[in-house]
Amino acid sequence: MQDFKLLTRQLLETYLGSDTLSKVEIQDFLASNASVIGTGKQEFFKNIEHFLNSFKFDVEKRKNIHFEFKDLEIEENIVDDQCVFVYGSVKIYGLYDKEVTIIHLDSRFTIIYGVRDGKWKVLHIHHSIPDKEQLEDEEFPITLGKQVQQARHEVEALSAGYSYICLINLETGDVELIKGNNIPGLNGRYTQMDHNILLEQVNRLIAKPFRQSSVEFYDSKTIAKRLEGKNSLFHTCERTDGTWILSMIVPQKYDENGRVVSVLLANRDFTEEKKRELEQEEALRQEKIKAEKANEAKSIFLFNMSHDIRTPMNAIVGYSQLMKKELTNPKLVHYQEMIEQSSKLLLSIINNLLDMARVESGKMELDENYEVIGNISQLVCSAFAAEASRKNIELNIIVNVEHKHIIVDSTKMQEILSNLISNAIKYTSAGGKVTIDTKELPYDKEGYVLIQTKVTDTGIGMSEEFLPSLFELFTRERNTTLSKIPGTGLGMAIVKNFVDLMNGSIEVESELGKGSTFTITIPHKIANKDYTNRNIESSNEFDNNFVGKRILLAEDNELNAEITTTILSEMGFEVKVVEDGILCVNEIQHQPANTYDLILMDIQMPNMDGYKATHCIRRLLQPEKANIPIIAMSANAFEEDKKKAFDVKMNDYITKPIDFQKMEEALKHILSK
Repeated sequence: MQDFKLLTRQLLETYLGSDTLSKVEIQDFLASNASVIGTGKQEFFKNIEHFLNSFKFDVEKRKNIHFEFKDLEIEENIVDDQCVFVYGSVKIYGLYDKEVTIIHLDSRFTIIYGVRDGKWKVLHIHHSIPDKEQLEDEEFPITLGKQVQQARHEVEALSAGYSYICLINLETGDVELIKGNNIPGLNGRYTQMDHNILLEQVNRLIAKPFRQSSVEFYDSKTIAKRLEGKNSLFHTCERTDGTWILSMIVPQKYDENGRVVSVLLANRDFTEEKKRELEQEEALRQEKIKAEKANEAKSIFLFNMSHDIRTPMNAIVGYSQLMKKELTNPKLVHYQEMIEQSSKLLLSIINNLLDMARVESGKMELDENYEVIGNISQLVCSAFAAEASRKNIELNIIVNVEHKHIIVDSTKMQEILSNLISNAIKYTSAGGKVTIDTKELPYDKEGYVLIQTKVTDTGIGMSEEFLPSLFELFTRERNTTLSKIPGTGLGMAIVKNFVDLMNGSIEVESELGKGSTFTITIPHKIANKDYTNRNIESSNEFDNNFVGKRILLAEDNELNAEITTTILSEMGFEVKVVEDGILCVNEIQHQPANTYDLILMDIQMPNMDGYKATHCIRRLLQPEKANIPIIAMSANAFEEDKKKAFDVKMNDYITKPIDFQKMEEALKHILSK
């Protein structure tokens, strides 16, 4: 007779080494209708990042995993000369790249061998992975396959794990009780199944949320259809007494056309497993809640810090710009430039931290508007022109596109290019070269244009080993102390997230000592002609003569009020300052209409904030007063803050520290209407 212990060892080796059950090697072992079912849990170790967030094994990843087994124990039970029942236990190890253990399974198995076409074939495999404390003195869970109709004693030998087993004839509806208590009303070994009795039993035994699904599962009229292409059907439900039951239906017999004509239905208590499953789900839910709360707390902290930091930053930057106009001593001019340079760096760090907080919180959204391709590159390069000039770095801009007018989130696009160009200049030695090359690529999506921008430098470059981690948070190849170049390690992570948000791609080529090339490719919607012409016309013809124009400035911070008043006065405006929203509303109410041409409204003020003040003004009865232009001027720099401003019908939004050139452009735009 066949050596079933050797055959089982060979089967396990082939089974574990195959990606699918359709492999020829596996098919040599299996009968034509063999079923393979596994249940239980798997233990994952944190050695490989691929598996950190996974709770089930993905067979697609088997190409990286080599399986081995140890401590194989096998027992066999010869039913007759046509059927053998083999069972045992084994420890299975999954080795990543044949070195690192990432999966460990303490598995038990049940195998039924039968003679088919003169050869011993596998009729059925069932394997389970129990908790270690369950390994002793527990019967094997049983899978009742479609081949197990050879003999009644074979079924009984396999039924130890189930409290109830019956045979259902799908053609007649007859039910044969094999194990367990008979259902009241079904007397005798073979009895016609009564659907009303089934409904009564389900309503009496099964908890209400599971009754409908249970009726559908046990419905003998639909079982054959539901089993098409499947080896088994499973259903779990809670009973009215609080326990859980696992039900399984497997084919038992087929007709000459391959249609299932009888099935085995088996039930077993599932309470302990379900309890552990629910406890695990609850633990995971609690961990998720904790993580979400921690992330929310971090975001709130960063948002609050943003406002508190930006307010004094506005004073530092503003007074620095005012001081610059009065200085003649070269040494003092140099000191002022260093203050301004450090302020910009500090503001850049704050912006990066806040951008990452936005990305991690999932609140980052696109705010698209009209733009001309090349303008953003030109604007960013202008901001870094002085630094490039100091280092004698050649800064080149190349634009070669057919469709120039696009719809894009210009703020995020500006930040992408700012990070790339800033790094290129920062890491390029004196006398080097930085090139920003923008061109249009072929694209078949109607109404869109595909734009590729390459930022190339002749700087210090990066090692091949560092490149895979370039876009990770807080990652730098050389820290500030070693390189003497300041930075947070956030810029590239932000660039990658923004590019992904725009459905684009980013690639990098670099070599130590030979420079780097960053290539970003992003699709943009083409702006239609009417929209393009409207924006071109709106940018034309305003003489910037603000003399005689009057502004009401609502600002509670004295330093910021002084700086803003000074700058606006130099532009030609007459400025009146009020300290809170209530005073702002009162001033508009009590002064004649058209006294002020525009309001600059701080947001966070005592007594009444800028949003409420704007809301009150917009509700005034006199249209001339209610419709006065209002520009928000706030240290809150997030999209939802801007949205709230526009929701109360503010006309524009300026963030602190104030870029007075941008403020002048905003004033020009508003007052030209």
